Amino acid sequence: MPVATLLTWLVVGIVLALPASLLVILQNLEAATQDMHSPARFSVLLSADATIDKAALVSQRIGARMDVADVVFVDKEQALAGFAADTGLEGLLASLAENPLPHTVLVNPRDDLGSEELAVLARALDSFDGVDEVVFDTLWQARLMGALQSGRRLVFGIGLLMVMGAVLILANTIRLAIEARRDEIVVIKLIGGGDAYARRPFLYTGLWSGLGGGLLGAAMAGLFFLYLSAPVDQLLQLYHSDRSFSGLGVIGVLTMMLFGGGIGLLSAWQAAAVQLKDLEPR
Repeated sequence: MPVATLLTWLVVGIVLALPASLLVILQNLEAATQDMHSPARFSVLLSADATIDKAALVSQRIGARMDVADVVFVDKEQALAGFAADTGLEGLLASLAENPLPHTVLVNPRDDLGSEELAVLARALDSFDGVDEVVFDTLWQARLMGALQSGRRLVFGIGLLMVMGAVLILANTIRLAIEARRDEIVVIKLIGGGDAYARRPFLYTGLWSGLGGGLLGAAMAGLFFLYLSAPVDQLLQLYHSDRSFSGLGVIGVLTMMLFGGGIGLLSAWQAAAVQLKDLEPR
């Protein structure tokens, strides 16, 4: 029996540890991306042949729009100097025959604009005479948020499938336990015991299996997070983030145990209700 109980705990633990680990990793990703948020901004790249006077006129016309908060005009010489300072390629860039960078207008839209209004603004900016390309600088953020939202739904979907598997496994375990004690249950009913009395020990078994499996799953997830935390913390430091990788915590461990116990209790109730109905004295 101890070996069978340990195997049941192991199965339930693996079933609970996988979605819990994925969910915690996703939560850490979401926490890390909160530091990367920046206001929406457009970079309007002007055509290569645009003069500085024409570029200034375009910047002035863009700034006059009601949906624009402010604009910053960056001429090509200033942009080249900034790029050289950031990359340390001053010598190489100084040897170029001509400046390859265009004049740029940095456009900060109003904070109250939604996604549709931003799309309208992008099309309007692209229609200005002398504009070569409009780049939405924070488009990557929208894509990242969409990927995280998709990942959260994927984790919940995987978790639901794993929980259904755990319910079936525990229900089958309780069913085999009932079959092994068939004669004992029949005797209990012969002396007047009802289904509730006969069901009680199997409910305890299901609850114990779920609680133990939840605790074992939390231990496995904790070992995985311990193995993962050092390289992740180093990666966060490279991005100058003061955050660190966080695991389940005490609340997470208790949640896994309670969730496992609930699954075990539900599985035992379902299996016992079906099996005990067929076990009647003759």
